[in-house]
Amino acid sequence: MLSREFIKEMEKRLLEEKNRLEQELFVLHSHTELGSGQDENAEEIEMDEVNQNLIMRIKKDLAKIDKALGKIKDGSYGTDDEGKSISEKRLRVLPWADKTI
Repeated sequence: MLSREFIKEMEKRLLEEKNRLEQELFVLHSHTELGSGQDENAEEIEMDEVNQNLIMRIKKDLAKIDKALGKIKDGSYGTDDEGKSISEKRLRVLPWADKTI
């Protein structure tokens, strides 16, 4: 069973990471406007694809962080969806881990 101190520490880290990711998401744009030339358009498309991938990854991580914070509130933090315990070592590395290894 995870200690209260550990859970408080993880909650703090989760909130810090959530804040960082939300700020990162805020500055990313779904479309970049570089110009009207063919080379510029190709570069825009490439940048848009990269940004879209980053935006999707950040949104997935934010969802996992929110799920972990919800588990802290309901007292089930540190367990996967099947009720198996996730090790403290794994949670230290990835506080929003939702699977055991």
